[in-house]
Amino acid sequence: MRSITDQEVMTVLLNEHKLAASSLTNLVLESSNQFLRNDATNILTNTFNHQKQIFDLMAQKGWYQVQNASQQEISKAQQEAARINI
Repeated sequence: MRSITDQEVMTVLLNEHKLAASSLTNLVLESSNQFLRNDATNILTNTFNHQKQIFDLMAQKGWYQVQNASQQEISKAQQEAARINI
């Protein structure tokens, strides 16, 4: 039986944080009770922070590689976001 690698553990942690963030986002959006909404928002913020720490560590170790967007792609995304927020 083979051992689970650190990379596999980190990948599971990252994926679980993504799932939790998605679920918590739905909870915040659908909460009518302000106290529940505030608690869920705080937990979501902590989940975002933990996910970023996991991502940064994985990227540092070369376990999660991303392709950098061009300036043109960034500008296009900013324009689309600004259009949506009008």
